[in-house]
Amino acid sequence: MLLNLSSALGVIPGDMVAFAGAGGKSSAIREMSAELRGAGNAVLVAPTTKMLLGEAEEIGPLATSENLEGLISAAKNEISGSGTVVIGSGLLSKSRIAGIEPEWFYSLSSLADVVLIEADGSRHRPLKGTASHEPALPDATTLVVAVGNINAFGKPVGEEYIHRPGLFSELTGVGAGQSVTANAFARAMAQGSLGHLPKGARPAALITGVEPGDSMAHAAIVTRELWRMNVRKVVLTSIPKKGSAQVWVP
Repeated sequence: MLLNLSSALGVIPGDMVAFAGAGGKSSAIREMSAELRGAGNAVLVAPTTKMLLGEAEEIGPLATSENLEGLISAAKNEISGSGTVVIGSGLLSKSRIAGIEPEWFYSLSSLADVVLIEADGSRHRPLKGTASHEPALPDATTLVVAVGNINAFGKPVGEEYIHRPGLFSELTGVGAGQSVTANAFARAMAQGSLGHLPKGARPAALITGVEPGDSMAHAAIVTRELWRMNVRKVVLTSIPKKGSAQVWVP
């Protein structure tokens, strides 16, 4: 039996899944929403900060409103037709959707079988340093998935590979220009993205950009570090723009 992201991460109906970190959150949400919809689940997708409009359009129809009642009404209309809806509080620009207030998710969760949340930003870097206000997680979140792309492993700490490299260095002890170690990579996920979980939420790590060969070997080293940091659920994946994701569970 081939694994998909949803089953590998243990997602079940009733879950509110928040993705935090860098290096593939939107792609993982797109892949998982398609998997869940294919299994007959209604899926609601939302950012708590912001989301690119183009990425949202790859997932499903969009519903926006500046107030909760209007958003519920608009989302109901869209999800009843397609089974999937992306929601936001409005448009920040022609290319970005404004996020939803975390406290709104209690009311919104009843609209779908599974809620998928993009909980922070990374400016398309493969790894990030997490700020004190991140990620923006609703209290109702049941699963938090820290995301990091293995392409950052061994690369120098700096703006090219790390979003907020100064914060990354503060957390990991790996300074500017030094190579990202397995321990630093894992620490950015376990103590950054997963550093402040809502009560009862399950932690998981998703390492993206993995292919058989060197990247798989590097991901295995990072996985062992994550296990030492008590992140027991680790999933490795490669998510193409078209076609299904490849998924491995160490």
